[in-house]
Amino acid sequence: MGLPKRARTADWKNGVLTLDGEKQYEIPELTMDLTERLAGYTLVGFHVKGYPVTDELLSPFAGHKSMVNFGVEDGTLTDACFPIFSAMPKLRYLLLDGNAAIHGSGLSALQNCKLDLLTLNHTGLDDAGLLQAAFIPKLAHIQIDYTTVTYEGLLSIAGNSRIEPVSHVQFTREQMEHFSQVQRERAKKPVQLDEQAAVECRGVLSAFFAEMTEWEQYMEQAGFEDAQAVPRLLAIWEKYVSETPRMGYRPLSLSYSPQGTYKGERFLDAEQITRNKLYIYTREKNTGFDRRFLMKRVGEGWKIDAVQERLNGWQRVGL
Repeated sequence: MGLPKRARTADWKNGVLTLDGEKQYEIPELTMDLTERLAGYTLVGFHVKGYPVTDELLSPFAGHKSMVNFGVEDGTLTDACFPIFSAMPKLRYLLLDGNAAIHGSGLSALQNCKLDLLTLNHTGLDDAGLLQAAFIPKLAHIQIDYTTVTYEGLLSIAGNSRIEPVSHVQFTREQMEHFSQVQRERAKKPVQLDEQAAVECRGVLSAFFAEMTEWEQYMEQAGFEDAQAVPRLLAIWEKYVSETPRMGYRPLSLSYSPQGTYKGERFLDAEQITRNKLYIYTREKNTGFDRRFLMKRVGEGWKIDAVQERLNGWQRVGL
């Protein structure tokens, strides 16, 4: 078998091994010799789908130093596989869908990893295993459809404000929204919400959303060269925004969405930070994006001081 001396990615599917996305080799069976050879490469990605991969077969990859994305789907892995990944310093994405013998009892081995995404759809993941996953410090997304996780088990990890379970089948949309609500409640600082302030902030945001939508509709018709494009946007900022303009974002850099950036925004929640600052949480009904707007009391009213989106945890973005 004339494999090259080096490769960065390796994918096996339907008896074909593909290296670096283009070099293909007919290899009907994955052997220990082959995995040892692949583990000797400085791979950043390895993926196998539809082969009965065992824990032992993956053992040559233990502590692999360059691996970022590792996936074995529809294999025969068990919870004994997790120590193999525990010493991979660059591992961020671990895809283990379809390994029915994984229940999550070995996930504690990953508590020192920098893992961001873990997919465990179609596995035996249970409530105890999910709880172990919640202790992986940087884990932001975990996919849990077609597992044995119960809703009580899901709620048990709501104290982790960073983790975002992904479920399209296991639980209803209403259940997932309730989980997010509980998660937010548990993450809140013990400051009582000023209900009147929250009402005022929602009013400011509603007006901002409406005027931004109108401006974007205007831009769709007029284009960036229109003489009124910038003045109209600056007028909106003057009226609703206290944030200092930043390079790369509106209003310093013009951009617009034909669909309307804030056209489908729904209010979810409010969180008091201090007497003069609070968060208003929203969700865009079409994309499902979660946002939270930091509102700041300015004079007798409120203005938008910043906005964050829930990407890998809450991250600041441009208005």
